[in-house]
Formats: sequence, C-alpha cells, structure tokens
Amino acid sequence: MADLLKTGINTKYLAPIVVAYAAAAGLLGIDRVTQAQTLLQHAGFAGVAGIVMIVLQELFPRSVKEVLVFWRLRDRPPGCRAFTVIAPKDARVDATDLAVLLPSTPMNPTEQNALWYKWLKATESDPAIADNHRRFLILRDSAVLLALLTLVTPVLLLWPTSDPARILTLGGGVFLAYVVMALSARNAAVRLVGNVVARKVGTA
Repeated sequence: MADLLKTGINTKYLAPIVVAYAAAAGLLGIDRVTQAQTLLQHAGFAGVAGIVMIVLQELFPRSVKEVLVFWRLRDRPPGCRAFTVIAPKDARVDATDLAVLLPSTPMNPTEQNALWYKWLKATESDPAIADNHRRFLILRDSAVLLALLTLVTPVLLLWPTSDPARILTLGGGVFLAYVVMALSARNAAVRLVGNVVARKVGTA
C-alpha cells in the first residue's frame, strides 16, 4: 500500500523541486550570464540533476530519512510515542477504550511503534487515513530531497565564475525550505498517528 501511495510523488513533487532549484541558481546569476541564457542552460542541468537527486533520495534507507525529518537518532517515528504522548493529547481518543486495546504491561517505544503500525495496516484502506499517509510521504521525501540539495549547494563554489554571496543565498534559502518541509512532515506524521489511533478506538 505504501508503494502505491508513493506513485507519482517523484514526478509531481520531487522533480519540480529540482527544477525550481536549478532555476533559482540561474536567476541568482551563478555563471554571470543573462537570465534567459542561464535558464536555458540550467534546464538541461535540472533534468540530469533531477534524475540523480531522485535516485539518491530513493537509495537512502528509511532510517536516514527519519533522522532528516524527525531529528532524532533513536525512537524516531512518532509511532514510538503513539500511546504515551500522542493519544493522551487527542480529545477524540477515550483513554478507557484505548486501554482495552493495549497490552496490560507498559510498552517501550519500539513496541508502541510496532502495534501502531499494525493498526495502520488495518485502517489504511480508509480514504482519510490513506490521504494523510500520502501527504506525509510527499512531505518526507520532499524534505529529504531539500536536505540533499542543501548539502550539494556548496559544490557550486567550484563553478569557475561562481559568486559566493549568491551561492550562500541559494544555500540558505534551500536550507530554510528544508526546515519548513521537515516540520510539516513531522506534523503530518503526528496527525497520521493520531488519526489511526482514533480510527481504531472508534471502530473497536
């Protein structure tokens, strides 16, 4: 189901990010030519770079993507806090009804995530859950791609006619976009966790 939800993300969301990045690099005059010439030159670059970046993004294991989005080295996914942090804050979730569905013994973060993921698989056919899940995947992969572009930007300093100040502007803008996208992905993930728990409790 997750693979199905990811269908079209690369072409609809990730490729335009790379094109926008290349266009921004051109408009900032990194190679000091006219804007029209620069955009034409960077169109070819965007095509090649887009393929490379998307391939690299796909090569990243999920654990690396989680670190880049959730900024945690351990217990990264919010599912690890599904029943101890997220559910208690959700007004839709009745604590008594939830307790009936949980083991009698306390669960560690890994166990919480495993049980929550089982609930996700049981409810992912629900249109609202599927839409929420897809939104998270789009935001997560976009954040990872922007992180890659942030890391790649300093390489532009090797361009013979590069302007360090403008490259710094480009890098700063891409990094800011990454931070915003990562925060959005985190919020979407928390909503997904809460929606799955609420759906499971409400239909139990």
